[in-house]
Amino acid sequence: MLAEPALSKKWFYTILLLFISVSSWMVVREQYWFLAVPVALWFVYFITFSIDRSLLFITAVTPLSMLVDLKEVGISFTLPTEPLLLGMMVLFYIKLLVEGRYDSRAFFHPITLAILVYLLWMGFTTVNSTMPLISLKFLLSNLWFITCFYFIGVQLFRVKENLHRFLWLYFISLMVVVGYSLYNHSLEGFTKQAADWAAQPFVINHGIYGAMLAFFMPFVVIYLLQTRLFTDKPLVSFVMLFLLLVVSTALILSYTRAAWVSVLAALAFYFVLRFRIRFQTLLILLGLVVVGFLSFQGQIMMKLERNKTDSATDMSKHVKSISNIRTDASNLERLNRWSSAYRMFLEKPLLGWGPGTYMFKYAPFQKPKDKTIVSTNMADIGGIHSEYLGPLVEMGVPGFLIFLTLIGVVLRRAMNLYYELTDPYIKNTLLMVLLGLVTYLTHGFLNNYLDIDKTAILFWGFIGMITAIDLYHRDPDASGLEPKA
Repeated sequence: MLAEPALSKKWFYTILLLFISVSSWMVVREQYWFLAVPVALWFVYFITFSIDRSLLFITAVTPLSMLVDLKEVGISFTLPTEPLLLGMMVLFYIKLLVEGRYDSRAFFHPITLAILVYLLWMGFTTVNSTMPLISLKFLLSNLWFITCFYFIGVQLFRVKENLHRFLWLYFISLMVVVGYSLYNHSLEGFTKQAADWAAQPFVINHGIYGAMLAFFMPFVVIYLLQTRLFTDKPLVSFVMLFLLLVVSTALILSYTRAAWVSVLAALAFYFVLRFRIRFQTLLILLGLVVVGFLSFQGQIMMKLERNKTDSATDMSKHVKSISNIRTDASNLERLNRWSSAYRMFLEKPLLGWGPGTYMFKYAPFQKPKDKTIVSTNMADIGGIHSEYLGPLVEMGVPGFLIFLTLIGVVLRRAMNLYYELTDPYIKNTLLMVLLGLVTYLTHGFLNNYLDIDKTAILFWGFIGMITAIDLYHRDPDASGLEPKA
């Protein structure tokens, strides 16, 4: 399915760097039309060269993509990412139908099967949705993310070098966004209020920006600590140290508390791997934590309600505000959304309201006592603020269980794989990806961004990497194989 690239690396990266530079300059001048240029160029590139380079190109431009909201026709999409992904998905399935070839080992892998069940249930609940058109758009967006960055991605990552190409191409563009954001932020004195819009128009809010940075914190740290394993260039370690300082600074100044917590969760998960704790044991430990919370929730809630520290520019206060459920508007609004979600679930527990419909349906389920100064009835300020409650409300109990099963299968396979690998290059690459994925799985308790291209391609791409490593890179001598569809 993936052809040998005909374009030399030098020209490919030269053109990519030129595009990033010119598009950044055009954005500064508020000439956003230039972002439509890759849509036309990509089709020419795909036909002329290969699908693997096209996917890497999309990866590189995703951090620079922008939301286009056509309110007059009720359509919103990101340029250039979503048109490119739609085109790639259609061409991939046409090619699949014509040639009828896809690696059966990848197709019948447990992670793939779990994803297929997830998509099938999403399709079924779309048919039964309370808002079929909204659910259809949600299904299609998930389909092109999963098709391109999981199904095509698994074959792309069959070549060992593409694992790091994917990470570096996204990360380099992300650093462009970081530089742009820090510059804007500095003009306002690095205040919390400015953090909300400093990365616009590339990233629409600081929560997504923080999640992107958290995804790559393990990548930067591991690359710094294992530089000699990945490259023989001595100056790279100094570059990685500088990048670690930049990413850490950007993460702190994002004022995204969920992202901060997610990085700490990744660190804790590293020690789980370090002590070779098995997935089953981890499940038992998590179960004990849940039981403990339910047993002492009264005392815990009383303790939390004593905290009156609101989120603020002052970092110490902002950290303390994480547990404030009495006066912090952000935390209280999450509780409002979750309470509304619970009431919606009770009304449609089996099939849910339909994929992507929560934000359009939750307003009547809000209670006056739960509303905050940021509450809205217009479906225009965020969604359910949970990657786990979303499937429960929108796809019912089966959808919720299927999503949890998918996450469980991914973590179990990745953990066992990490314990079994002997090639240090692949083992540490898996560690980068797994810990990056853990940051988002933790972030997902407080936010939901899998319908956003910036985070969705990382989520599904990282899962695709885990599957590819499991299938093609267990043997140290099997790297660099030519992909076969």
